Amino acid sequence: MKKILLLILITAFIGCETSPKPSYGGLFNGGDNNYKLQQGSNEYASMIKDVILGYAEGNFDEIIKNFSDSVTRREPGNVFKVAPTIERWEGFKENYDSINRNLTSIMAVKVNENTSYVDALFSQEVYNGSEVTLSRNFERYWINHKSNKITNIAFVSEEYENEKL
Repeated sequence: MKKILLLILITAFIGCETSPKPSYGGLFNGGDNNYKLQQGSNEYASMIKDVILGYAEGNFDEIIKNFSDSVTRREPGNVFKVAPTIERWEGFKENYDSINRNLTSIMAVKVNENTSYVDALFSQEVYNGSEVTLSRNFERYWINHKSNKITNIAFVSEEYENEKL
């Protein structure tokens, strides 16, 4: 988790350079693709902020509008396609009474003319009856520029005891 935070901080400092097309000094290598990363859209960062906080508030009707018809979901040890539906989102809510989320950072990165991703780092408290689960979370949302919809989500979550952050 410390490595992820360090990577985010280094990327943020490198991205503070002023130029007509800000570059992050990093490369995205995926398959045969090799792209120079650029600063992403504030609109995409705002959209992901609304999705993350909307999930905690149970605003599923609003946040589902930001997802494509089929989304690839990636989490440690698991990759699968899902069709985001209101019923699926409401089914998630059955596992808890309420959630509080505290955003640490949201950063949008433009990979190429077709794709951006937004990294979000936050902590959350999940309440279920008298039980409270605390976790630190990193989520990456891939967005298609043509549709302006989320096509992929990657999750990493770490539970922790009630300690000072």
